[in-house]
Amino acid sequence: HSKEKRVGIAPIEFPEPRIRSAIVAKEKKDDEKLGEALRDMQTEDQTLKAEFASEVKQLILWGQGELHLQVARWRLEHVYGIRTEFVEPKIPYRETIQRPATAMYRHKKQSGGSGQFAEVHLRIEPHVEGAPDPTDLNVRGKEEIDLPWGGKLVFYNCIVGGVIDGKYLPSIQRGVMEKMQEGPMTGSHVRDVRVMVFDGKMHAVDSNDISFKIAGAQAFKEAFKQADPLILEPIYEMEIMVPEEVMGEVMGDLQTRRSIISGMETQGRYQVIKALTPLAEQYKYTTALKSITQGRASFKRRFKEYAPVPFEVQKSLATQHAD
Repeated sequence: HSKEKRVGIAPIEFPEPRIRSAIVAKEKKDDEKLGEALRDMQTEDQTLKAEFASEVKQLILWGQGELHLQVARWRLEHVYGIRTEFVEPKIPYRETIQRPATAMYRHKKQSGGSGQFAEVHLRIEPHVEGAPDPTDLNVRGKEEIDLPWGGKLVFYNCIVGGVIDGKYLPSIQRGVMEKMQEGPMTGSHVRDVRVMVFDGKMHAVDSNDISFKIAGAQAFKEAFKQADPLILEPIYEMEIMVPEEVMGEVMGDLQTRRSIISGMETQGRYQVIKALTPLAEQYKYTTALKSITQGRASFKRRFKEYAPVPFEVQKSLATQHAD
């Protein structure tokens, strides 16, 4: 009789989701139920993906196309009893600076008994990999921090003559980090900055960690605003496969999306357009591409880098945040 053969079944590969939208429950009371329902639905349909984007505080639903997302929404209402709506996903911008700036902040609070007191003077500069340490300040300590959202903070202790006790420096750094988590321009994460704490004052009774954390945060915020701040946006590399006869229309549409065409090649009867496109201009792109090409094109994309937004876009983002 024949030897026993072991047969292995290759794992099923599910396609990566291609389209995303933020989803919200129409009634606040359904928020928790919505999260649970989406967890169930993902177990049944591996091509659907839901995640909470903590940075922009939105629940994002990913699917294979517009119809896929609409079906998911229909199921949420008719199977789980949750009415929802799709909203445009917010963009995870970044903030940075373009030139050095100096600021000081004095935090003083007196409310019977002991008060709060701290004064912090600091300088901020753009961080460039491999740049030498500052030579005009007395560097006593240096810490390089890789930020969880990308980029770096380099924090220098340049305090001379004990004007601020060394034990308060971690509190100043915590204050700076807090402001970097929610940048002064748009509330987005700040990256690639170096901070030198070089002077300040303390009080024998009223100084404490919380006072120095507040002073550090506010001094950083003031300096940041004067340091020629810059908003950065995520840029994606896109590859769009289109039949030759509709190539012109697809290129025209890409240009309205602030895209930079980076290359083109021929694959059989198709043209492959390579473009760098800001994420902010990609909402509902699948639908747009479908209608331009009567459903004969396909595309894939991957994250490339963060790059400065155009001046007009920066102005409008900063104004929106100020409101």
